[in-house]
Amino acid sequence: MCLPKTKKCPYCNKIIEGRTDKIFCDDRCRNNFYYKVNNEQKTFIRKINSVLLKNRGILRSLNPSGRTSVPKACLEELGFDFNCFTSIHTTRKNRDYYLVYDQAYSIEPDGERVSLVVFYRDSQAVVG
Repeated sequence: MCLPKTKKCPYCNKIIEGRTDKIFCDDRCRNNFYYKVNNEQKTFIRKINSVLLKNRGILRSLNPSGRTSVPKACLEELGFDFNCFTSIHTTRKNRDYYLVYDQAYSIEPDGERVSLVVFYRDSQAVVG
């Protein structure tokens, strides 16, 4: 004679009682399980967003007029992370602008200066 297989809660390992399609023993275990699963991803996303927001703040503070050029060393001193941006826009003249949300920068050919522009103004691209 076959005995019915007992299911255990994936969070606390208690035997599950009640409906046959039940996965967790109670709501607390279900919530804790999914919180633990999703927490690692959310932590990673929060770290990236933090860097992006810091980069955007630096660009905005150095570019109040909407278009300027600053020494690359100035950005580095303020803790700007050149590896973290939201997208890349290549102009018709084949120049890459790295966007951090609405702020954009392009490293000059000499590598010493960085051009800063506000990329979007009133939902329209400013850089051609």
